[in-house]
Amino acid sequence: MFSDEQLQKLIEGKMIGDAFPYDTANEIEVESHIRHLFYRINRIPNVVCKAEWNHFGSGYASFIEFFCYRKEDVMVVGEKYGFQEVEIKGILIDISRLAAVAILGEDERYKKVRIETNETVGGGYGSILDGPHRLTVSEKLLTFAAELKNVLKDFDYELLEAKDIEQPLSFQTKIPTIYRPVRQYLVMDAIFYWED
Repeated sequence: MFSDEQLQKLIEGKMIGDAFPYDTANEIEVESHIRHLFYRINRIPNVVCKAEWNHFGSGYASFIEFFCYRKEDVMVVGEKYGFQEVEIKGILIDISRLAAVAILGEDERYKKVRIETNETVGGGYGSILDGPHRLTVSEKLLTFAAELKNVLKDFDYELLEAKDIEQPLSFQTKIPTIYRPVRQYLVMDAIFYWED
């Protein structure tokens, strides 16, 4: 998939690839391409997709994270004291800023909403970067995942599977990530990392 040399370049924040837009090594071109992908996903009927463009508010993320869900997968699970507890089952897609690859897995998000103003006042969510074991989708979301995979393919993104990225790195390095300690790095960490 990637050579050790390519993985080291990714760790250093350098783009790799011989196809547009990654062959330009231009961050603006790559982000524009990812935005077109985002808009395309949001045109799927009954689908909402939200993106984290700003490196989670601090530091640097080597990827842009999408959380995509179907409107029917939003459920109010509780209501009291003027607030609703909302559960959303959907799919996370992490798209590399540095190479034409992505990973995909299921996530459940929760939010607390003030009924009177429809304002979100709290919530919780996960990350598929916890490990390659998170790159799974339940039977209920398989059709939706297949739709998203087709859009990724249309935009020339290779979807990496757990078997592609679960091996330990074969060389010593320092990765700016909050997800795994030194000497436990996986290939996944060289491609998808976030330094807070």
